[in-house]
Amino acid sequence: MFPSEIKLGVGTWAWGERLLWGYGQEYNKTDLSAAFRRYLNDGVYFFSTSPAFGEGDSERILGEFNAQTPAELLIATKYVPRPWHLRRSDFMESLKQSLLRLGLNKLDILEICPPTGRMTISRLADCAAEAVELGLVEQVGLSGMDAHQIDSFNEALSRFGYSIACLETPYNLLDRSIEKNGVLDLCHGLNITVLAQQPLAMGLLTGKYNTEAPASGSRRQLMLRYYMPRLDILLRTMNHIGLENGGKNSAQVALNWIARKGVVPIPGTKTLAQAIENAQTPAWRITPEQTALLDTLTGKTEVRGEG
Repeated sequence: MFPSEIKLGVGTWAWGERLLWGYGQEYNKTDLSAAFRRYLNDGVYFFSTSPAFGEGDSERILGEFNAQTPAELLIATKYVPRPWHLRRSDFMESLKQSLLRLGLNKLDILEICPPTGRMTISRLADCAAEAVELGLVEQVGLSGMDAHQIDSFNEALSRFGYSIACLETPYNLLDRSIEKNGVLDLCHGLNITVLAQQPLAMGLLTGKYNTEAPASGSRRQLMLRYYMPRLDILLRTMNHIGLENGGKNSAQVALNWIARKGVVPIPGTKTLAQAIENAQTPAWRITPEQTALLDTLTGKTEVRGEG
């Protein structure tokens, strides 16, 4: 079971990711180290990574930081099925490589990504259960699966006597798909903690980017999946709500809205300033009336490419 006391996590997509996020140019390992230490100082110790982030560099950096602190972290990484992964041994080799990069003998949470090729739901559940039985993994989570896949995986995993601890999935004010496609209700029914990926919609909800100052390169393309005709109205409303709550900014309001939904936001972090702002999330709450206003403003948003 995912620890109920955790109300905020840290996403590490940007750690070591040069092409998409500009690691080594816009920020570096020193910046990440300062952010990491600040999170621990503020009581945030859940970190989520993936072997796909920075071609494994995210795991390596997190492992290096973890080795330098006496604090006990809760670390999750992912198993990402590849078309050439055909056997149980392919799963185990991928897991062992992640453990090596992280400098761990045992992983707190292994999150299984959607199946591809011969890595079916049933086979993935078998492999995950074996990893637990071998003492390589403490708990099993999921990442990016739809309601049918979650239900099927849960049924397969339960045959071994294990349950799903958590689900990582995109969720933010501009992407509320899981409220409509059954994922959120199913997770609540199965006591699966939902972790919000991209809680700031690739940065759109920070107010940093707009038509006059768009993001560049691949990041700009990813932002195009979010669509809201009057994003400026939403941002002004969020900033106003922030002012009513001690001078918080739109990003902090966006994270707080997610927390209000009983979901754990895991914002990405590149700098100390971001860590300071994000870590405040569990310490305050927007009001029910403010939550309802944001619900109304974003109730008709849609994600391009989805029904």
